Amino acid sequence: MLTLAAVALTIGIDLLAAEQAPQAPVPAIFISKEEHEKVLAEQIAKNVVDQPIKSGQVLGGLTSVATLHRVKAEASSLIHDTVTESYYILSGSGTLVTGGSLVGAKPIDLTRLNVGMGQQGTRQGGVSQRVKPGDVIVIPAGTPHGFSELDRPISYLVFRFGPTVK
Repeated sequence: MLTLAAVALTIGIDLLAAEQAPQAPVPAIFISKEEHEKVLAEQIAKNVVDQPIKSGQVLGGLTSVATLHRVKAEASSLIHDTVTESYYILSGSGTLVTGGSLVGAKPIDLTRLNVGMGQQGTRQGGVSQRVKPGDVIVIPAGTPHGFSELDRPISYLVFRFGPTVK
């Protein structure tokens, strides 16, 4: 016969095991070429810089895919506090500056873009890199970044990974 303490211990172990049990796999997020090209065409027509396409919860937080279309260089740079971004350049070219620091940084809320809180300011220092179609750039959370010059409009996919933004 089990004692009350043994029953409580068994229930506790069962609850702990249930909390640590592997979760069901996250379904894949699929974005066809046609889908991201349609979103990009619409955002160019509406003069929108950053347009989320899809997002979904993944183990550890949120993943999001957006398309960006810039027609001019950025006067300031950004830091995303908790979101890492990966760029895939679709068209256009220019100079991307990463690293360094921000002068006069002010908080900016980019939650509507699945980025959460960050800072925006004047870049100081950093590394300049020419980018062109087919290039991939990974920008870790906390890294200042911005395009210092564009040869012509630039379009790119951005893959964002970070904690769930609220």
